[in-house]
Amino acid sequence: MNSLFGSGEEKKEASTSSATTTSNVLQSYADDLSARTSKLLGLEPKSQLEQLEDEVCACCPTLTYQQRIGGYCFCVFVSFCLTIGAATRLGELLKGDPAPFAIFYTLQNIFAIIASLFLVGPASQCKKMCDKTRYIATLIYFLAIIATLFFAFYEGLPAGARIGLVIAAVFFQWCALLWYTLSYIPYAREYICGCCQECCKDAVCCCGDCEKGNSE
Repeated sequence: MNSLFGSGEEKKEASTSSATTTSNVLQSYADDLSARTSKLLGLEPKSQLEQLEDEVCACCPTLTYQQRIGGYCFCVFVSFCLTIGAATRLGELLKGDPAPFAIFYTLQNIFAIIASLFLVGPASQCKKMCDKTRYIATLIYFLAIIATLFFAFYEGLPAGARIGLVIAAVFFQWCALLWYTLSYIPYAREYICGCCQECCKDAVCCCGDCEKGNSE
């Protein structure tokens, strides 16, 4: 009979195990509910990113939709004018005076960033820029801006080296901004990486064929 219906001890163990599982589920649900309630009431300690968002929101005034669009359009217009100004200073850059170009190009980037703050919001923009998929591009972008100004005004370098370094810093700015922008397009980065890998494979194959042809 025990083999058919199970002993009393087995039934007791099964009942205890089921009660333990139910208790764990209820405890997990209660902890999750408590954590959500504490977060809604502001009782849970905030992360550093959340604290930064609160500080940014507290420093920035509340704007209406029309004011935000107006500020965005104004900053985009100024950024466009500065871009034209930077383009007209390319001759001075190539002649050995990179400072005017660096100033115009850097101000153009700054106004473009301010325009995005008007459109998206400071806290939301800072959060997006610090995202794990974008923080490297963001860091390289700002470091390249600083490097552009540094090389433009540092006179301890030869003129040719200063020009080359400024152009390299601007190129890194452009690449970082492009990589940052591609993060908003699904699978865009993967596609670009795949194309680069295919190009590298083709280049290696071409070099291999050339070497074989030369050896023959």
